[in-house]
Amino acid sequence: MHLLERCRGITVPLVPSFQMPTILFVDDNPQLVDIHSTYLREMGYSVLTAGDGQVALDMLDEHPIDLLVTDVVMPGKEGFETIMEVRTKFPAMPIIAISGGGRIGARDYLTLAMSMGAQATLSKPFSAAALHREVKHLLKE
Repeated sequence: MHLLERCRGITVPLVPSFQMPTILFVDDNPQLVDIHSTYLREMGYSVLTAGDGQVALDMLDEHPIDLLVTDVVMPGKEGFETIMEVRTKFPAMPIIAISGGGRIGARDYLTLAMSMGAQATLSKPFSAAALHREVKHLLKE
């Protein structure tokens, strides 16, 4: 019997049986969100996005999220507040803080974000490869 004839009727799933981690990417810059969320999706991750910290916190209450990437300087609920609330509600969630600076330099903001509970930081502009490296490291892939 030919191999193809023996394989008829066997269904092979096109999607792996495991689910890739879900990342919540939070930034008030829509272009940055679009670029990096598209890249992360191409890497196989499920990605949700939010434009400020309050929307992110609402999403965290509604969806299982494996990792948070958040800007620290945003209108509305800033990333610092978001990080502190996430640490209270979801103490084990990995967090990457990102910043391009503001009234003070990006390094100062990122150092403060680390002291509030972020495990990794990236200074804007950062490459998609740098983001992916941090995501892989924090998710222990």
